[in-house]
Amino acid sequence: MDNRKILVTSALPYANGPIHFGHIAGAYLPADIFVRYHRMRGADIIYVGGTDDHGIPITIGAEARGITPQEHVAENHALIKSIFDRMNISFDNFSQTSRQDPHYPMTCEFYKRLDELGHIEKRAEAQYYCEKCDLFLADRYISGVCPHCGKPGARGDECGACGRTLDAAELKEPVCKICGATPVMRDTFNWVLRLDHFQEWLTGWLESKPEWRAHVLREAESYVKDGDGLKPRPITRHLKWGIPLPVDDPDAQGKVIYVWFDAPIGYISSTIELFRNRGQEERWKEFWKPENPDFVRLVHFIGKDNIFFHAVMFPIMCHGQENGWKLVDTVPANAFLNLEGKQFSKSEGWYIDPLDFLDRHPADSARFYLCSVMPETRDTEFQWDDFGARHNELANVYGNIVHRVISFTGKNFGAIPKYEGEAADRADIELIEAAEASAAACATAIDSFQFRRALEAMMDIPRMAHKYIDTQAPWTALKENNTRAANIMHTCIRLVRGLAVTSFPFLPDTALKIWDMLGETEPLDKVPFHDAFATLPKTGFTLAQPQILFQRLTDKDMAAEKEKLQGFAQTKEKEAQKLEPLKPERGIKDFMKWDLRVGTILTAEAMPKSDKMVKLTVDIGVEQRTVMAGIGKSYKAADLPGRRVILVANLEPKTLMGVESRGMVLCATHGDKPLMLQPEGDPPNGARVS
Repeated sequence: MDNRKILVTSALPYANGPIHFGHIAGAYLPADIFVRYHRMRGADIIYVGGTDDHGIPITIGAEARGITPQEHVAENHALIKSIFDRMNISFDNFSQTSRQDPHYPMTCEFYKRLDELGHIEKRAEAQYYCEKCDLFLADRYISGVCPHCGKPGARGDECGACGRTLDAAELKEPVCKICGATPVMRDTFNWVLRLDHFQEWLTGWLESKPEWRAHVLREAESYVKDGDGLKPRPITRHLKWGIPLPVDDPDAQGKVIYVWFDAPIGYISSTIELFRNRGQEERWKEFWKPENPDFVRLVHFIGKDNIFFHAVMFPIMCHGQENGWKLVDTVPANAFLNLEGKQFSKSEGWYIDPLDFLDRHPADSARFYLCSVMPETRDTEFQWDDFGARHNELANVYGNIVHRVISFTGKNFGAIPKYEGEAADRADIELIEAAEASAAACATAIDSFQFRRALEAMMDIPRMAHKYIDTQAPWTALKENNTRAANIMHTCIRLVRGLAVTSFPFLPDTALKIWDMLGETEPLDKVPFHDAFATLPKTGFTLAQPQILFQRLTDKDMAAEKEKLQGFAQTKEKEAQKLEPLKPERGIKDFMKWDLRVGTILTAEAMPKSDKMVKLTVDIGVEQRTVMAGIGKSYKAADLPGRRVILVANLEPKTLMGVESRGMVLCATHGDKPLMLQPEGDPPNGARVS
């Protein structure tokens, strides 16, 4: 048995919305199965995670909702955690990177150490800037044509089509994903991590990992073998939300540590938080800064889109400290799980809400199906018809053997019978030996991250039990040899007990139900996995009528699910296309009656007792105007001064909330979120719009 400590992480989900089944199948369910199994082996193992809370998508999401980024991530953290809880993903600690203690100090420590050792430098560089949004754009908010595969829709940091990590400057035909405008390059200062300093080390380190999945190793090695190899990478961005750059430099004002740098450090801060909560303040170092790194096994469970950050970046960040940080041992990255032929997309309505799903189907049914189609080496699909078939397999093979054994034993013996006789029947011995071999195969597969194979090995146990009962025919033995019938059912109960143990990593809720049916009281997660069939059942325990573990699903049930998915997608499509009809035609003279002028907002004040109205002072060249604008749901007053607008300057004055408003700011509206129109270029205040 491997006696090393084990440290397991799963990729930090981004706290800008809920997770979906693709995420769960990719990074969380495999980790949970692995962790539950090793807990049952008695390993000193911890499983840590949390939400990734920083970056511009968070600020935009919060701004759109009219709340602070901290409030936004707190809500999404709770939502994501509720999905994990319902799916029985058993983190030892689930933290947030926005928790300033201990995450901020640890991130700054990493930065300062790399800086002290000469691996960080300040550079003047050009970065994409959206003049329309008045914002330096984070890489994921730039879209364009991939320079490698030529497919459109690549993000500034990654191409979804070919999976390559990108530099935003490489994109062809870039556009701002926020407003659709073409961004421009502007000079700014950023601090970069000299990845090129680690080219030789990383090459040798990756060569020492031949046991890694081929696609993981191939992609990681591509960064040191392709082109000029590793290149310096910015680790700062000009943003309002994030960890302030710990540098005493005027050019560092408004700079935060780039989210990709601070996110993996969240694994460390989550571990610190875990042991702090346990009253073991320093024990986190046993896992992250061990005296002998070979005594700890570190595993990162991620999706394939995170290979670069976990197989290249984070190892460099830890190695570059030169003070004993633990490096990852393996990165079992999964490919993507798609949905009925397309990628999961909440914005397009092609999506299964996990909480809605779990209101209709057991969590273990979801776990079983997601494990059976887990995208371990290639992309796979969630298909409703396939889900129905796999669920019914679980009901017919697994659920039915439990019901069949317990109901027959209870009806004919009342309680779990003893095994009579000095020597066991050969058929009984062979059944237990076969079950033990399947459990051993299951264990081997889990430990080598082959979870689909492990699930099949576990399911072989109820299959062989059905065959054993059919062959031994206890209903016939009851008429001819009651002792033999009792021995058959004792053996079957023993097998069901072992099935509960073996299936616990996959189906924890169901395994616990079986455990209770058999009168077992020892915590199931403490029962040694390798002794699943060695311990005899509790003879004499009175058996009640067993509950149905899984209700079968019909074709009609699956048709309803597919119809719901299609309906959700169509609703989203209609919402996106829902525009007001055109008004009646008018002549040019009607248009020329309106005096439209370019202006600049000088001051902005949110009106009390209103979540919409903002009092503006607008300079339109010839004079300054007070204007009331119903834009509070889209903009914060503090962010408005300096923004260019187009004002209807000859609108008759109107008193709103006790303030005389002289003009109207032009906006584009869709739903209840008005967006102010802005002039292109740099026309002077007062310029006519025609």
